[in-house]
Amino acid sequence: MKKISLIAVLGITATATAFAGPNNMANNNTNNNMMEVVTIEEVKTMADDSPVVIRGYLLSQNGENSYIFQDTTGTINLEIDAEDWGGLTVSPNDFVEVWGTVDKNGMSMIEVDVSAIKKL
Repeated sequence: MKKISLIAVLGITATATAFAGPNNMANNNTNNNMMEVVTIEEVKTMADDSPVVIRGYLLSQNGENSYIFQDTTGTINLEIDAEDWGGLTVSPNDFVEVWGTVDKNGMSMIEVDVSAIKKL
């Protein structure tokens, strides 16, 4: 019985992940209306694992998958894995929209774990 339940849970998780993946999010404008865009200042007050949409500029790379992101209220680190780029090339002059989740590692380390990014 436990094996059947585990298989059912994994199947549901895989389906949800495929539906909400970066390519689907970046190419489906209806997803933009599902979440309100927040500022970096607001992100810093949100709970760990909260979903966010932010807009601004990628200033520089700060490590292998780490980038410094800026909006009008401040800066924050983003973690962008290779598969999250979806073939997109971004410069510091490009205004972008980013989907992700708040990642709090202690009191001082707050970043956004990115699931999708697109140029606006």
